[in-house]
Amino acid sequence: MKQPLITVVLPCYNRASTIVHSVQSVAQQEYENVEILLVDDGSSDNTEALVAGLNLPNLRYIKHEKNLGANAARNSGIAEARGELVAFQDSDDRWDSSKLSLQLEALQTHAAGIAFCAFERIHDGKIVRIPKPGYHVKPGCECRFESLLQGSYISCQTLIARRELLLEAGLFDEALPRLQDWDLCLRLAKRHPVVYVDEALVQVHVSSDSMTREASKLLLAASMILDKHAPDFRDHPQAAAMLCTNVAGEALRHGNLPGFLRFAAKAVVMGGVHYPAALRALHRRR
Repeated sequence: MKQPLITVVLPCYNRASTIVHSVQSVAQQEYENVEILLVDDGSSDNTEALVAGLNLPNLRYIKHEKNLGANAARNSGIAEARGELVAFQDSDDRWDSSKLSLQLEALQTHAAGIAFCAFERIHDGKIVRIPKPGYHVKPGCECRFESLLQGSYISCQTLIARRELLLEAGLFDEALPRLQDWDLCLRLAKRHPVVYVDEALVQVHVSSDSMTREASKLLLAASMILDKHAPDFRDHPQAAAMLCTNVAGEALRHGNLPGFLRFAAKAVVMGGVHYPAALRALHRRR
């Protein structure tokens, strides 16, 4: 098996309490030809000192003068990456030690440039494996654009791609307040087949506070996604209805009645005769 350099981009902002464990989960990968590129997005805590204390020869540290957001940090990392392949880690999540080796093997087996794996989402002690069985995501290499348009099942921490393909796709959209990884994956999957490694190789930790904050951004992000990918949603009205129904449900759960009504109406209008099929598909994905 070829041993290309893989750059792991790890953005962080005031995560001194978790950053060491996150970096160590990358440093302890079975695959050894790895560059760890930590992009400090303007932290004011002691992140830099903690990272320097790890004394990792394959770690590079760059810092934004001011906080620009996680996706600006990821884009800085892609721009600075020396690796042929780029993967992404977050400052409070964990990787299985075999993640990169298994994904690289899958990429080389299928002569592909993009891969992702399953992950475990951990919230309040509850573990949910993503993609769920109801998504019917098949292992191996195939075109995944239409299934992804119906809803994201790729978290940024599970993704690995050739750097040139990320540049070609246009990187992360820094204007989006949420759903940036879904947007990027849609653009990648529209151009290229994507390999799925059917093993949960990442643990993603989600706090209640972060879920509430993210919910407040979801309505704006969903509207922007609908506009940005408007031709695709017009061609796939069931996918549009699925997105709007999901957003309506999130709005209702967080007490946003106007947001619920707006997106519930959008689901019916954009879905048209495909609206009942959208509801059935969402039910199967629960």
